[in-house]
Amino acid sequence: MTFTSARNLLAILRLSTALARLRLTDKVAKEDVNEAIRLMEMSKDSLNQTEDRMVRPQGAVDKIFSVIRDLAGENKTVKLSEVMERCTSKGYKPDQVEECLEEYEELNVWQINQARTKITFV
Repeated sequence: MTFTSARNLLAILRLSTALARLRLTDKVAKEDVNEAIRLMEMSKDSLNQTEDRMVRPQGAVDKIFSVIRDLAGENKTVKLSEVMERCTSKGYKPDQVEECLEEYEELNVWQINQARTKITFV
């Protein structure tokens, strides 16, 4: 998790309100907030692109793995629904997430339960 300042929260609030207005509604939906967070993260990432070019470029699967690892934290488990929600809010397609899940399951980095509801890091 990253630190969120009051200024960042206010920016997310304003962006999500603007997104709701674009949909011609007075109420802010969860999707508006998720999109505002994604826009903020992409904005920050665009500033770091020059630094990232010196390091080996990460593919979508690598970035999705990082998202899942951060979500799991110290618990070493995470709900698959949370993973899908967070990854789609960051702009990844469901098939990219599935590709990541399969790749790291084959490498025995994690296990997915039979009902496909929970990921547990090995």
